[in-house]
Amino acid sequence: MNGHGTGAKEAAAKLEFILKRRGLPEADALQNNLEAAISTMLHENNRPRTRSGKAGSLVRLSPGGYYIIVPDLHGRTGFFNTVMNWKGFSGRTVLTDMEEGFARVICVGDAFHSEIRGKKRWGRAMQEWIGGYKKHRNIDQEMKENLGLLEMIATVKTAFPDNFHFLKGNHENIANEQAEGNFPFRKYAHEGEMVKLWVQMFMGMDVFDTIYKWEKTLPLLAEGPDFLVCHSEPGRVIGRDEVINAYDNSEVIYSLTWTDNDRAESGSAAGTLNNFDKHIPASRIFGGHRAVKGLYSSRQDGRYIQINRPDKWLIAAFTDMQVFNPERDIIRLDEGVQSGKNT
Repeated sequence: MNGHGTGAKEAAAKLEFILKRRGLPEADALQNNLEAAISTMLHENNRPRTRSGKAGSLVRLSPGGYYIIVPDLHGRTGFFNTVMNWKGFSGRTVLTDMEEGFARVICVGDAFHSEIRGKKRWGRAMQEWIGGYKKHRNIDQEMKENLGLLEMIATVKTAFPDNFHFLKGNHENIANEQAEGNFPFRKYAHEGEMVKLWVQMFMGMDVFDTIYKWEKTLPLLAEGPDFLVCHSEPGRVIGRDEVINAYDNSEVIYSLTWTDNDRAESGSAAGTLNNFDKHIPASRIFGGHRAVKGLYSSRQDGRYIQINRPDKWLIAAFTDMQVFNPERDIIRLDEGVQSGKNT
């Protein structure tokens, strides 16, 4: 089940190193890590090919074992590391279970931008950006988290390509472009432009171009036996062929990554599930994108389950939808962890 000979112990050690590293990653090491993950994704057997023969934007999950859905990450390296070392389902770490082919992990996207957790830091970093990054301590701290998480994701994807998947979210837009379903991003500051300039200045254009290629290689939707996973609530009913060939239709990318709450067409979840032959009443779509109150939000008559709390470390862990219970199977992993701490 391994991609390039990295086992669970080696992956765990690398994640721990990244988590505890004080400084930023070396540009060459980051680029090599990302290129290995890109190569892995381009040659995945579980991604149906597009009409032009490329890896499509749909990834099919292997049946059996258990599944973990990880909501929006936003630079939370501590959260990601905790998921990978969680022992709550089998008594073994998730990394070990992926190595053994017993666990499938699907992240809904959004690796970059700390959002509300880093709101004050974004304000200070914006002043650094206005000054042309002559000083850049605050944006350095932000990018240490963002790039560290990106390294972690690439490490696990390369090690366990069949059993770990990271989907594109709306924050996967290093160029801050308005194209191919992407839109420029700003929320607490000018985050999109600030990150774009920082990477170009301090990591170099080769790394910038590699992150851009990484984003364009990510799948948009994961298909399990009786469930689907995407970043946002589908904006309309979408079919399998549309997802596979999404880069031929930017509206499909937008629909799966940007759709706001209460903006989806009525029945989009049920219709999309039907198009993927998920006909049992218990089948569902999982996503994140917008923050929820409590541990989850049940939308579209329970056919779409939204999991995303910026202040909590939440996952959904289950074997199949017939026995899924959101009150039991959506789990907090940050009990006892200081609020806002990214370790």
